[in-house]
Amino acid sequence: MSDNLSMNSGATWALNSGALAEGTNANTIKTTADINFVIDGRFYSKATTDNIAISYSGPSVYQAPAGVGSLNGSFTGGVGGSTRLYLICLSTAGAVSIVPGEIVPTADLAAGVNALEFPDAPAGVCPIGAMRIAVTQGTVFTPGSVDLSASGVTASFINLATVPANPLTA
Repeated sequence: MSDNLSMNSGATWALNSGALAEGTNANTIKTTADINFVIDGRFYSKATTDNIAISYSGPSVYQAPAGVGSLNGSFTGGVGGSTRLYLICLSTAGAVSIVPGEIVPTADLAAGVNALEFPDAPAGVCPIGAMRIAVTQGTVFTPGSVDLSASGVTASFINLATVPANPLTA
C-alpha cells in the first residue's frame, strides 16, 4: 500500500480528475482537464496537456509468468492474453511518470482467480490515474513504443485521487 498519508509527512492526493485519455499522437496519453494536486502537503497544478510521453526505463518489475517477458515496462500476452496496470503519476514540476504493475493472465482475472494490484507510488510524486492494458496472446506492449489502439491492445484509463487500497477484481 502506498504511503500517501502518514503521521510524519503531509498528504499526497489528486484533488480532481484529469480525465485521462489516449493522446492525439501515437504512443501518448493526455489530460482533458486541468489537475490540481498535493504532494507532501503542498499545492501544485498541471494544465490540460495532450501527447504526453509514457515510456518507462526503470528496472524490470514483477516476475512475469513463463513466456511473458517484462523489460522496461513491456510485456507479452501469454496464453489467453495478459493484463497489467500502469500507475500514472505527476511530479512537483508536472512531469508524468508511469510505474508498471504485476502482469496477470486475462482469463484468470475474468474468472476471479487473480486480481490486478495497483503499483505503489514512489516518493515525491502524486498518483493521478492508472492505465489498464490488456494484450492478446503473443502481442507485445511497450509503453511509449506501441500505440494504445494497436491491434491486440486494449487500453482503458482509471482516474485516481490516490492509490486504491483494494485491487481490481475484474
